[in-house]
Amino acid sequence: MRLQQPNMVNHLKPIKTIATQRGRRQTLKIGAIAGGCILAALSGVLGITNPDQKAYNEFATQAAIGYLKVEVCAKAPTAFGLQKLCQSELESNQSKIKKIIVDGTQRQDFVLFSRYITDLSISPDLPSYHVESVGVLGQFIIYKTQKQ
Repeated sequence: MRLQQPNMVNHLKPIKTIATQRGRRQTLKIGAIAGGCILAALSGVLGITNPDQKAYNEFATQAAIGYLKVEVCAKAPTAFGLQKLCQSELESNQSKIKKIIVDGTQRQDFVLFSRYITDLSISPDLPSYHVESVGVLGQFIIYKTQKQ
């Protein structure tokens, strides 16, 4: 009669499977913790660098003046120095333009970024504009401009 030897491979499989499952769970747990830390750090950076209303007002004022110089002053007749007069009027009236922007802007603060909606109407003789921007990481991005 032949003695059967226990199959050692069959006895080791469950141990190996349990150890593998524990290792996978541990890896997933470490990955989740690392991902959470990265997400928290990114959220902190976004929150800290979310630009405020004052910064937007400065940005929007300079953007509006730049736009008006190109779209309005550059198209003004050169006779009688109207182009230069237009540009100098824009420069000397920055505070008035800024007030129009401040009065026409609504900020939606989402902690990590802000959305700015500005409705500009300088004069009944000039077109009015609807501008939507987002402020994130200390920068502003204009994503929608409509001439009304």
